[in-house]
Amino acid sequence: MIAMNNLLCQTKSSPRLVFAVLLMISFGVPGLYAEEETVLPQKESSQLKMHHSSDFGWAADQDVTADLAKLLESGKLKAGDELVLDHTYRISGTHELPDDFTLSAKKGAGFEVTDAKTNGRPLLELGNQTTLHNLTIIYMNTPELGGRSYKHGLDFFDKCGISTSGKSSILIENCRLEGMISQHIRLSNCKQPKVIGCHIIGGFWSVTISGKDLVFQRCLFEKSCCDCIKGGADGALVENCVFQDTCRDGIDTTGGLNNAVIRNCVFRRLGCCGLDLKSHYEGALGRPENVGILIEKCLFSDMPNAVVLTTLDHRRRKQGKDQLTAANMKKYAPHDININDCAFGYVEKPLLPSKKGGYGVDYPTEEGEHMRLILLKDAYGIRYRDARLFGDQIKPVLIHSIGGSKALSKEAADAIDRGVTGNILDEPAPPIEPGVTEVPFACGPQAE
Repeated sequence: MIAMNNLLCQTKSSPRLVFAVLLMISFGVPGLYAEEETVLPQKESSQLKMHHSSDFGWAADQDVTADLAKLLESGKLKAGDELVLDHTYRISGTHELPDDFTLSAKKGAGFEVTDAKTNGRPLLELGNQTTLHNLTIIYMNTPELGGRSYKHGLDFFDKCGISTSGKSSILIENCRLEGMISQHIRLSNCKQPKVIGCHIIGGFWSVTISGKDLVFQRCLFEKSCCDCIKGGADGALVENCVFQDTCRDGIDTTGGLNNAVIRNCVFRRLGCCGLDLKSHYEGALGRPENVGILIEKCLFSDMPNAVVLTTLDHRRRKQGKDQLTAANMKKYAPHDININDCAFGYVEKPLLPSKKGGYGVDYPTEEGEHMRLILLKDAYGIRYRDARLFGDQIKPVLIHSIGGSKALSKEAADAIDRGVTGNILDEPAPPIEPGVTEVPFACGPQAE
């Protein structure tokens, strides 16, 4: 195989044949060079026993709410054990899974949740080193998937699916989670959680995050009525994932995503942007947010802005008192962000702005752009390298400070250099086909 570094160098000046090889690699997978996926250490298991739901007399389509609760309380399921669901069962309520425990399912088996409209509490609460594998969880009778609005109780129900707080080494793998609920997965202050090979359909937010060293690999997120991933973490890898057909953003980093890599991902048909890198300060100032992010070998197709960078002082907005000032703005604004070897463009028609049901910019400049690579409100140290474009009405960068507004003082905004540096390669990226939904990786439940 040609070394990737050599191939990258050759494409800048070599014939179209080499470029065609590059694009066959890059656009035939969710991002560029998916074969370079980061190899993660395997979770160690002290597995003692595998149980099957049929062992306990559970029948297909049975309501097992009381049965699962009783089984968890009985002490029959111990650390290291695995419970395999043989069929699909109806369920409601909240069920707390023990530490170092695996809940898995045969392909297509899992839960149909019957109380999504009336019970906002999580369906499953996970312990340390809990694994969910191959589950299908469908939230019954929720609103229609997707949509371009997000009204509570109308477009989604205020239900959390899977929740864990303050835990470590969670693994959610090859699961299908479907329904218009508030969030399918909530990872709160978790260390080293991994979400791998999952297909998550619907939700206000598909996943909310906080903690350290998070990993998402080979996941398909679609038909959310707000954002796919929402939140922040110290240390994160998002790799070989697809974000599509969502009302707002692929990833919204309210909460601050620091020291993160977003690699080989596809963002397509999004209502606002692929990446909303938003530093949002409301309580006492703590760690800076959105610092040290590498975005590489990604595809951004059909959205008003690929990457948006913003700094918000919510104490100013709510109390009229500035937290962010000329003295500290450089510390707290998003910075040190690199966007390398990515492709940007549009193929969906008609070319309408987002507010009219299309994927274009709602408020273009006098240039009349349909899409932008970067909308920089207030951030600095932003660099893009070797960008490729497909489509004519694309503006690389718009700098539009919100300094002097209710969200940020002019003095703070003017304390940073809002410049952006970068280059666009002469050779354009070929357009992708409109309406593409397929992904070239296995996600969701698999045959065992």
